Amino acid sequence: MIWRLLWLACLLASLPVPVSGQSLGVNGLHNRYSRVLQVAGLVRAPSWTILPVVDYEMSSSDRAHPWASAFPTDGGRSRSGLALVADGAELFTSLNTRNPWGQNDGAVWQGKGLTTALSTSARLLWRGLSVRIAPTFIYNQNGAFDLAPGYSSSLPYAYPWRRMDYPQRFGPDSFWTVDPGQSMVSLRGWGAVVSFGTENLTWGPARRNPIVMSGNAPGFRHVSLATDGPRETPIGRIEAQWIWGGLDHSDWFDPAADGEHRFVTGWVVTLSPDILPGLHLGATRVFQRLVPEAGLPASEYFLALQGLLKVGQVDEDQPDGADERDQLLSLFARWVLPESGFEAYVEWARNDHAWNFQDLIQEPEHSRGYTVGLQKVTSRSDERIWVLHTELTQLEAPATFQVRPRGTYYEHGVVTQGYTHRGQILGAGVGPGGNAQSIGFDLYAEWGGGGVLVQRKVHDNDAYWEWAQVNGATFDRHNVSFDFGGHASWFLGEMHLSSSVTYTREINRYFFGPRVNNWNVRASARWNPR
Repeated sequence: MIWRLLWLACLLASLPVPVSGQSLGVNGLHNRYSRVLQVAGLVRAPSWTILPVVDYEMSSSDRAHPWASAFPTDGGRSRSGLALVADGAELFTSLNTRNPWGQNDGAVWQGKGLTTALSTSARLLWRGLSVRIAPTFIYNQNGAFDLAPGYSSSLPYAYPWRRMDYPQRFGPDSFWTVDPGQSMVSLRGWGAVVSFGTENLTWGPARRNPIVMSGNAPGFRHVSLATDGPRETPIGRIEAQWIWGGLDHSDWFDPAADGEHRFVTGWVVTLSPDILPGLHLGATRVFQRLVPEAGLPASEYFLALQGLLKVGQVDEDQPDGADERDQLLSLFARWVLPESGFEAYVEWARNDHAWNFQDLIQEPEHSRGYTVGLQKVTSRSDERIWVLHTELTQLEAPATFQVRPRGTYYEHGVVTQGYTHRGQILGAGVGPGGNAQSIGFDLYAEWGGGGVLVQRKVHDNDAYWEWAQVNGATFDRHNVSFDFGGHASWFLGEMHLSSSVTYTREINRYFFGPRVNNWNVRASARWNPR
């Protein structure tokens, strides 16, 4: 049956059906460009803190922009009759010369060697109903490279520093994957959208490292209840989404884990107050837990409404307030000033409850992480837009770990798979205990565009401090990498071609390893039917 559905998806995507736009996913050039247009004041758009915006198309503008001919505005939401829409197809290929490298690539894990993915998408629209079939077919050469010793000799490919479904390598052989990708069924009406599928979700304003929900891992199956775009209220526009879903572990996680199936639920809410145009304030909260053999009690579907303080969870069975659920919470803000072509944003998160209010105000930094960034349109015209962007992410444990237990981001003592889906982090791609700083410059022009990016990453710093204490390491053994990359893209009719090259210099790999060099070379061809 699955092969018939996949064959049908490919057939639908190949039909020459005219369409005047395409939906915004969580990754890719179209997403980044559309956000730039909002910052430049060239289109009207929602808060850009809940992605994908369901069937959202770039709003019309009185001003021209460089990619206007390639990405027209109306994508068919206004159709009242039955319509078949081809969103296009994309062929992606990457090559890593030394070790795995890649981030925010969804189901595509880029191991050593060659990785190739074919994605296709088509939608069936009828009134408020949208059915999208968008599978991805992936080949991974998955070449061998030097591994750090795992926490168990029987799990040589596992994450080496603690029990967590975050493999260094996905097994010893090359492999194929068929992923449902951005497939989704949605029904809208009365100001809301109910949907079911596996499309990726991104919550919060960060461009590279959203802390709670990002496009770094494959999309997981979920049911969603969301507002149909920004809803007007007396205090401003509100957008919200509430999800319930299931997470899977990879084939290279500990087979002796306490449970196989995990339940995840969470919400995100954004307020854009009328009193301060361009300001977007929001919050997210996510819980996951192992599914017991007897199934989930009904109360678990409302976990995301649980109290914020751990003292409220105390009972006879849990006198310390600890429980078997893993939670993440974040607060964020994004301020867009289109007159100046500028945006600034911040996301602050915790991966543990505060014990009580005194604990919260006394050590608010305990178990915290944060991402801050900005984007500036330095020059704009009908023919080209220049953009400067920078971002900083800090997930390393703060100093409070010296006197109280610390929780490494995305790790949990009971949900031992961690905050992952099929072996990849659901949040920031910099990973558990990681830090990152990046700065880049992009050009968008009528013919395509290009740009450069420089990035510094500190890997697994929480694990480093533990390893350093045990091994008596000196201060200069942190695992740090430096990325230097450039990218370019071109329009050829209905085709959008893009390529990039990134050189990575990594020092102290696995803390005790050598200095290594890796080249990541990517190329993609996307068909955008008009």
